[in-house]
Amino acid sequence: MAGISSSTPAIFPMSLYKPVAVVVARPAKKEREKEEEEVLVIEGIEVKRDEFVKFDVFINDEDEVVTGGGAERTERAGSFVSVPHKHRNRDGDDGGMVKKTQLRMGISELLEALGVEDDDEDVVVKLVPRCDNVHVTISGIKIEME
Repeated sequence: MAGISSSTPAIFPMSLYKPVAVVVARPAKKEREKEEEEVLVIEGIEVKRDEFVKFDVFINDEDEVVTGGGAERTERAGSFVSVPHKHRNRDGDDGGMVKKTQLRMGISELLEALGVEDDDEDVVVKLVPRCDNVHVTISGIKIEME
């Protein structure tokens, strides 16, 4: 994730055909002071129903990336997996080849393990596809309090 700068805005929707790193804003500090979980939300994940899709999600403190802390300070948050299946209705059509979903994962403990301070406003989220020649589109990434 080296070389990522907070001045590089992510352009959504994005196709996930190679690893992508995005700077994601955290909720305001006063919102984070409540004893709630920070939840990473990857919105509008569009995948073809008949393809196996997997991508991993990694998180790093933005300060570590910019100052060269590198991969040793990166934590794996989880994975998204979609197993291929076919669904046919009475007319014999497959009901649409693309499904749209989202991925939500709690990250408060992970941020604590990374040493992300309360005054840090951003984190870097890296998505790494684990399948070749698949079609994945993502419409946004954000962090919410839950």
